[in-house]
Amino acid sequence: MDRAVESDQKEKSGFFRGKRARLLLKLYAGGTILFWPLTDLAMRFFVALHYLRSGFVKAADWDTAVLLATQEYPVSWMSPEAAAATGLAIELIAPVLLLFGFLTRPAAFALAILTIVAQSVYIPTTTNLMLIAILIWYVACGPAALSLDRLWVSTLRPKAGAILSFTMLLGGWLRKRSAPLLLLAMRIWLGTALLALADVFEPSIALATWLPITSFSGLPPWLAITFAVLLFVGAGASFVSYALTFVIGYFMLAGAHPDVTFYPILLLAVYESRGAGLLSVDQWVEKWIDTKFLCDPDGEDDDSVPVTLVVWAGSLWHFLSGEGRRASP
Repeated sequence: MDRAVESDQKEKSGFFRGKRARLLLKLYAGGTILFWPLTDLAMRFFVALHYLRSGFVKAADWDTAVLLATQEYPVSWMSPEAAAATGLAIELIAPVLLLFGFLTRPAAFALAILTIVAQSVYIPTTTNLMLIAILIWYVACGPAALSLDRLWVSTLRPKAGAILSFTMLLGGWLRKRSAPLLLLAMRIWLGTALLALADVFEPSIALATWLPITSFSGLPPWLAITFAVLLFVGAGASFVSYALTFVIGYFMLAGAHPDVTFYPILLLAVYESRGAGLLSVDQWVEKWIDTKFLCDPDGEDDDSVPVTLVVWAGSLWHFLSGEGRRASP
């Protein structure tokens, strides 16, 4: 009888430890993971708006569009008229697909290629760099729940044929495998730009073209180095993103630098909501919480006041969200 009671107590202890672990993980991850579908929709809206605006301008003045394709960014294997028509078609069709989240990966790929060409042979800007990074994310990971792609997949999954089933599996595999790598690459890329801003090293002209240095213009060197270190080690992704978003927003509103736009904030929303990715302190913390509270049911339960407050504060997020940890973007 005593053994049955002891077994029941251990089972309950394991349950509450698992619940506590999930709450602690959500608190450490930050609240924005709960709103990722809405954040994703906002990102697609603003990115689509950028390209649609450019496409409408070119469509309204076709002669200028051909002139730009002739002189500013010529394509060697296409005539200026064909190049201008191709670019215009991409800027008018792909953003609409991206906005509604339908054929998101092909649409994002077309826009990414168009922007990479513009960054390479036309005027390089940090806005282009941020857009390229966001579009690469969508090529690899696809849209979130509020999209026609997700609705289409959920509708057709029960009766999907071989080709469609393979495409679904490939998309899921690509999302699971590439997201942590992309988040790691994002940290290194942004951290390197911050070190260049702080004059820790002087990048070559070729490298500077692909670093979003001016996105953080106005940051004191010591603060830029601090953020760079936090990005490199992947510690406190949500808190780092919040802080950088505040700083960028302040300099953008203050007009500190003409190249400071809100597109870096959109990219930081990915890092903020989806985590730090591979080889990060955050990843270690999540594993430690699992080991401490989920995988050690025989350990002593910690009823300290700080932990209790954390659990109670996280209960609201636990109630509102059924979404899992961000370890699986």
